[in-house]
Amino acid sequence: MLPDLFPLTDAGSVFAVLLLLVLAGPILVRPLRLPDLVGLIGLGMIVGPNVLGIVSGQVLIHALGFVGLLYLMFQGGLDLDLAGFARRRRESVIFGAATFVVPMVATTAAAVALGLPFLAAVIVGSALTSHTPLSYPTIARYDLARNPAVTASLGATLLATVGALLVLAVASAGAAGSGGFGYWLLFTIGLAGYLVVMLMGVPRFTRWFFRGLGQDREVRLTYLLSGMVLAAILAGAIGIEPIVGAFLAGLAFNRFVPDGTVIADRVSFLGRSLFIPAFLVSTGMMLDPVALVTDPTTITLGAALVAAEVASKWLASSLSGRLFGFSASERGLMFSLSVGQAAGALAAVVVGQDLGLLGPDEVNAIILVIMVTALLAGVSADRHAPNVEPPGNEGRSLGNRVLVPVSNPNTVESLVRVAGQVAGPDSGAVVALNVLPFEATPEQVRAHRSLASRAERAALATGAEVRTSVRIDASIESGVLHSVVEQEGTCLVMGWEGQSRRSGLFGTVIDRCVAISPVPVLVCRPGIDEATKRVVLVITSDELAIGTDRGLSLAADVVNRLTRQAEVPVLVVTDLSRDELMHRLDGAFTPDEVMTEPAVLRALASRVGEGDVVLAITPQASSRLGRGAHRVAQAARGRTVVVAVPK
Repeated sequence: MLPDLFPLTDAGSVFAVLLLLVLAGPILVRPLRLPDLVGLIGLGMIVGPNVLGIVSGQVLIHALGFVGLLYLMFQGGLDLDLAGFARRRRESVIFGAATFVVPMVATTAAAVALGLPFLAAVIVGSALTSHTPLSYPTIARYDLARNPAVTASLGATLLATVGALLVLAVASAGAAGSGGFGYWLLFTIGLAGYLVVMLMGVPRFTRWFFRGLGQDREVRLTYLLSGMVLAAILAGAIGIEPIVGAFLAGLAFNRFVPDGTVIADRVSFLGRSLFIPAFLVSTGMMLDPVALVTDPTTITLGAALVAAEVASKWLASSLSGRLFGFSASERGLMFSLSVGQAAGALAAVVVGQDLGLLGPDEVNAIILVIMVTALLAGVSADRHAPNVEPPGNEGRSLGNRVLVPVSNPNTVESLVRVAGQVAGPDSGAVVALNVLPFEATPEQVRAHRSLASRAERAALATGAEVRTSVRIDASIESGVLHSVVEQEGTCLVMGWEGQSRRSGLFGTVIDRCVAISPVPVLVCRPGIDEATKRVVLVITSDELAIGTDRGLSLAADVVNRLTRQAEVPVLVVTDLSRDELMHRLDGAFTPDEVMTEPAVLRALASRVGEGDVVLAITPQASSRLGRGAHRVAQAARGRTVVVAVPK
């Protein structure tokens, strides 16, 4: 009766088995202190056609596994710290070259030494030169995505994978007898056009889409997943492996999925809970355990390739890490991210089989390498990740995480709009915060949640991602500052009435927050305009004479953000000469218009108009300039006023 029951063919039954394997795999191996992926691959091998035959050749599992493979590369692109990558591009290039050249030479030489033809050996070498960051979920769980060693390794992943796939393309073209000048000309043109579309066109289109049609999170999630699959399909159409397309799609969407936001959690959860485990199960189904332990050719070739691949990846990680000054644990993370084989190896296996260069023995040997390196990647990450300190906020841009305390229903949209424009260029997240006292009633909590929902809609309309938070604390300032630390804020936007105070700058609560805030503060008097048509920066010699230029640097950063998001001009009203002004700005931005007048406030009042956002600067503490900010608010005549206060 059982032979008639298995293998399963009903889609519902197959899916149920897959979910049971995803559930059982981690549970079985965690008591043994083994990575989850070992359990998933092992159970896939057991239920696959080579052992029990419960599931055999199922299109559903292989389709989900392929999507999981794309998802793994897509997630790596999404989580790559682009600012860190820009700072660490030297390390990425050097490590990418090392982890490409050393394994390519070692594994190709090992394959030739064991009797494989040269082209077959090159294909095997390309299979084991690239790497798939199988240990990345573990590293992300320890909040190490922005660690310099991890950033360099993820950057090297792109370089090594592209290099390996180019070698594979050349070898396969040579084996097939194609690959003339015309072929490579079309391939180069197609690759260049693809990169332009993915890295320049897609981000611009995504920004437009999120600010218009994509203000609903379900729509955004569907858009991101559709983009991943379409990028992979387009890459395959022009001769690039789909996994590279998925990685580039992750890079293109990187700035639109900020860490710690709802959309980031949904993307990550979907991959971790279904698609990536399905990929690991489908990989296990390809294994033939009998051949792995009985066939001498498979055992010999597999052992040699494992030794060559692991030794060369360890050597590249160790030498590169020491050159960059990374700790032993960080070098271990580099090894864990670069030793795992899956995506590129499986692609090379398929190509080699189609060309008739790789037989069952070679395929089983490469599958053995995949399983052993997956185990090593997981063990290395589990061992080293707890010993690495998560990075702080150093180097994060102003708009990565903008906190906005909201309490006034009349100004919530205006405040959140300014916060969204500050966060927009980084595609950062806006955190709409409500702080309530300990004695708050349930009705007050519900009212503030409703206010948070309005703030959420306003932020999504600017194209920024948003999360809301209702906090109970001893005081408003304590709640605000505690939230800045807990939410890893990079900027604080606080609402201001625009009135002067007999003592202090802006009022008791704002002054206390400004005094001890660990991040820059933008004090905002919301105006009556619903759209930004121009940014007006007010600079006086008095402000620049007191303290340093930190206030001007912050104001220049805000000017760049507001003008970029709203696509509007900037007017500078100042009592400085134009030459001195440009010297002070030092290329931070180029004003569209400069108005030089001794009486700055009178000039401002005469030029301010509908849709203007007036930006002023102030040192951290100065009652004189606090009153000056009040006079700017008066001269702005109902327009939005933002006072930039550096930390």
